[in-house]
Amino acid sequence: MKVVIDKERCMMSGECCYNHPWLFAFGDDDFPVVQSVEITSEQQRKEARQSVQVCPSGAISVIG
Repeated sequence: MKVVIDKERCMMSGECCYNHPWLFAFGDDDFPVVQSVEITSEQQRKEARQSVQVCPSGAISVIG
């Protein structure tokens, strides 16, 4: 499982970074970046799917 952020859709609200700081952080350009390349545990999968739901712009996708 992999998490991807679409920077074209991202409105930089920070919900992902606030709710899941182990997975997201703000990058040098103030856009969130994914910190974990591969999601392996069930808890990580659950939180990755939650991040999709909390994103107000729908910029986060989970692949795999």
